[in-house]
Amino acid sequence: MIARIIPAEFEGQAVSFTSDGWINATAAASLFGQEPRDWLRLHETEAYARALAKRLNIPFEPRLIKRRSSSKVSGGNSGFRPELSNCAGLVITKRGASNNGGGTWLHPKLAVAFARWLSPDFAVWCDMQMDALLRSDNSKWEQVRQQSATSYRGMCAALAVTLEAAGRQPKAHHFMNEARLINEVAAGVFSGRDRDQLSEGELALITLMEVRNVLLLGQGKTYQERKDGLLAYVASIRGARLGGAA
Repeated sequence: MIARIIPAEFEGQAVSFTSDGWINATAAASLFGQEPRDWLRLHETEAYARALAKRLNIPFEPRLIKRRSSSKVSGGNSGFRPELSNCAGLVITKRGASNNGGGTWLHPKLAVAFARWLSPDFAVWCDMQMDALLRSDNSKWEQVRQQSATSYRGMCAALAVTLEAAGRQPKAHHFMNEARLINEVAAGVFSGRDRDQLSEGELALITLMEVRNVLLLGQGKTYQERKDGLLAYVASIRGARLGGAA
């Protein structure tokens, strides 16, 4: 599962999908006071996942763990339960907070079955969300993402030339700080950002800023002068958009 995260809202609460339809089950289950591991331990879930894996040609060998009595975990007659919390190809567990991509992620073909366990209304909503995601065309986003990668390389090249002309050796932190400058002007945060998780509009703005920054570097502007120039540039872009919308 390597794809950008798409935020959505169910009745005002955040639920995350990926662009290829995986759902953050941890975030979804929390809306209903549940945990995905309780659904993943059901024998019914194991049977469904096993049949799905067979159809998708995905290896499926879950561990069986000695079962404890629980009102949440039911089904099956054995004294063991399946452990599906990290079944490659169908279930992926990542460390970290949900808003940073952490949690348990379920394959699109498991997502609706899981959502139905949580709530019929949520299952219908979830089905519609994934249908929209899988039908959407990501080619434009990918094109804009490639443009932002090209503009970043161009900005780094211009920065290296500027530093060398001043008798300074380009270091890794010079390029990092220039990228953080762009992020600070664009989003108010002087830190790195994962561009694969940015929207098409955010990527387009960053591309424009980096192209403008190349011009400012060529004019010999200082760091503060570049920052002031970029702030004014972004303000003019946003002002023009608001004027057009009006």
